[in-house]
Amino acid sequence: MQEYRFTADGLVDTLTPGEATNASGSLKASSPEAAKKKSERDVRSRGYEPTGRITVTSK
Repeated sequence: MQEYRFTADGLVDTLTPGEATNASGSLKASSPEAAKKKSERDVRSRGYEPTGRITVTSK
């Protein structure tokens, strides 16, 4: 598995309507597409809905 870095812009807080934030981090995945899906699941599991762009790059 390769390590990727992601940046998610425009995350809307589903628990506190009207609040928005950005996030970034790193993760391991088999491909850039898998890394993007994994990062989307990760931010949703924390109560955010991605409404902007999620960028994934190799680390």
